[in-house]
Amino acid sequence: MNCPRCNNTQSCKDGIVRGRQRYQCKSCRFPYTVSHKSDVKPVSTKRKALQLYLEGLGFRAIGRILNISYGTVYQWVKACGDQVSLPERQDQVDIVEMDEIHTYVGFKKVYCWIWIAVDRLSKRFISYVCGDRSTQTGLKLWERVKDIGKLYCSDYWKSYQQFIPKDKHRQSKSETYTVEGYNSLMRHYLARFKRKGKCYSKQVHMIEKSLNLLMAKLNNQLPILI
Repeated sequence: MNCPRCNNTQSCKDGIVRGRQRYQCKSCRFPYTVSHKSDVKPVSTKRKALQLYLEGLGFRAIGRILNISYGTVYQWVKACGDQVSLPERQDQVDIVEMDEIHTYVGFKKVYCWIWIAVDRLSKRFISYVCGDRSTQTGLKLWERVKDIGKLYCSDYWKSYQQFIPKDKHRQSKSETYTVEGYNSLMRHYLARFKRKGKCYSKQVHMIEKSLNLLMAKLNNQLPILI
């Protein structure tokens, strides 16, 4: 920050005042205080960290690139994920595709399944749930999307037959090409979803926060990146 009086760029630290770093101009000796706390990163850095995270980098890699703590990156992603959620759809969708994708969670890398619903024609995420691959988890997703679609397409996983009405259900691998494409986008854009990477989630809530951010980004509904 330049000196407010003479605009000189040369300064030296002159103590902390109310949690903010104060400087003294080396030219006119004028003392001044920075506009933000010395340990507060600018919004542009947070934006860049989030962009890098949603381009497939892990917390430590982002920390090395931006020269900040990976713990700081974790807190930023966690906070942004808490603030973002997919809006509920009010209008009906012609075709909803449903599928499951697995990842790992915890130090023992236990399987975690994510059930996803996608609007085929507008190519937008509708909703998701995390859990196991049982019918009970699938039912949670069904409760969120059962009044949205006119037709529901899935693969041949047995659970779908137990909660989707036959007159609205079409089972075929050839009918899930849109959601399969989005599954690959998740593995591409989130480091924790890569099959043989060293990044993985320690807690399920970080999977959910990461999915909130990615789905909002792909739906063009992530304000910080728009």
